[in-house]
Amino acid sequence: MDNSKCVEYVNSHVDDIAEYVNECFERSKEFIKGKLIRRIRDELSPTPVHYEIKYVYEPYDYSGILVEDGYISLDQTVGEFLENEYSGNKEATYESGRGWNYLTYDDEISNDTLDIASDIMFSAIRRHIENHFGESLSDDELTDIRDSCNDFGDIYVDCKAHDFFCSMGAAEFVGIEDMQLKDIIKKGRNSNGTT
Repeated sequence: MDNSKCVEYVNSHVDDIAEYVNECFERSKEFIKGKLIRRIRDELSPTPVHYEIKYVYEPYDYSGILVEDGYISLDQTVGEFLENEYSGNKEATYESGRGWNYLTYDDEISNDTLDIASDIMFSAIRRHIENHFGESLSDDELTDIRDSCNDFGDIYVDCKAHDFFCSMGAAEFVGIEDMQLKDIIKKGRNSNGTT
């Protein structure tokens, strides 16, 4: 297949391709929901520690420290859990005066939601190109087209994949942001009560 024609087609049909990608996201909604529920449930077993940031006087670093404060409440919603609960992990900020950024569960799960979104988006773009030209693309051809189209960045910002950069966007897309955590755990039990 002529990659230059594919690149030209992709660059001139960003809106159409983004719309097709969004249709693929809609068709994959239950699949995404299942994967996200499983991922959140993995974080909840065993019930994780609830952390609070305690700010102590430290003239050179105002990032504070995480202190354990019991266990998280399973009566909170998925949205509250993702946005407000700290996982206990931290990463360096490389900012003067603020050494650490404490990660929330949104931060922890976002890599997974972005992977899900990327898989759906790249597969949809590939199918769209192949359907338009009536030919299959090799993996190398798709990589060349992807590289020439800046990783399909214009399509990414115009489609649902962009919302999956944070796991909260994925939770909202599949409609679980208001589910309580205890209901997420129940979804993992089969009919005989085991997980």
